[in-house]
Amino acid sequence: MTQNPFTLSPQTSVDEAIATLLVAGVSGAPVVERLKSAAEEEDGGDGKTKGKVELRLVGFVSSFDFLPREEGGLVTLGDMEDSETARRILGQTVREIMTRNLVTVTTNDLMKTAAKVMAKHRLHVLPVVDVHRGNLVGVISAKDVMRDVMKTVNKALPSEEDFSQRMANFEP
Repeated sequence: MTQNPFTLSPQTSVDEAIATLLVAGVSGAPVVERLKSAAEEEDGGDGKTKGKVELRLVGFVSSFDFLPREEGGLVTLGDMEDSETARRILGQTVREIMTRNLVTVTTNDLMKTAAKVMAKHRLHVLPVVDVHRGNLVGVISAKDVMRDVMKTVNKALPSEEDFSQRMANFEP
């Protein structure tokens, strides 16, 4: 799991979101509202507060969300050079195009569960929320799942030394 993942704000303009995603080298990101924790503390007389910022997950935006759609939700590629279509898309905010019905896992779920959810919903990235508060704490990517599979396989296989020792003691 990647903790403190790259996120976007619902107020971010689509053109800024696209540029930011391109610079970050990712194709999508969780959309969060930053909330101050109820456990804010006053700092030593300087008027500043020290508090944990909570990330309330409100959506997810991926490169697919930037494509123009018809009323029924179907993607319409048509003439992508149409400047009016481009202006209409770029004139929106992340809140207007993000996916709101999210599929998530919690901090109590196993990687195996996350892998099943990702496969079932054909996702490359899965937000992880705190089981108690529901705030975003990280994301699990397809790479994370592959790393976990390799770790499991490596644990299940005997080491080279163990294998050599077994073969030396093998009697047919």
